[in-house]
Amino acid sequence: MLLVKKKKVAVELDSEDYIARLQKALDGMDGKCTVCIVQMPADTNEHTHLANRCLGVNFNQYVMWKKNICYKSDVHGPVYSCCHVPQIDNNLHKWISPGKPTITKCPYSDHTLFLAYAVYHHTPTHQAAEAKFKSIWPSDVEYARWLCDIRVKKSKTNTMRLILWFIEEYLPHSW
Repeated sequence: MLLVKKKKVAVELDSEDYIARLQKALDGMDGKCTVCIVQMPADTNEHTHLANRCLGVNFNQYVMWKKNICYKSDVHGPVYSCCHVPQIDNNLHKWISPGKPTITKCPYSDHTLFLAYAVYHHTPTHQAAEAKFKSIWPSDVEYARWLCDIRVKKSKTNTMRLILWFIEEYLPHSW
């Protein structure tokens, strides 16, 4: 009985750490163009436009690519469709009722998936990500499939694994 209780406490602490890491990463992207963060990391404070208005991304191609990402709720749990942040804590992401226009209510709709898209299309970052995750993505469709792969380790989705890796390890400076 004591062993089960210790394991439950360890899982809860690990979950709290994961939520705190996600919150820090998401907060660090706030007010910055995540496409420019990938393409020009040294100048992140100067790129305050929204990613969906960035000249560094073809918005129509992004929208078409985004359609390839589909999470499985029995594996990934609930994930917000507007920003791809897992619904694991109300402080991390406030609950948005189904059927509501999420894109206008979501604080992260312009952050996470644009960053993931930019990682694929920026050769040095793409290559570093493939090395880190021991994967090869010959096409953006294969990359999209990997982002929502069911073989997930220590994260709810590979999208969040990628975001945490980029913000915590790859980016040459801290937020």
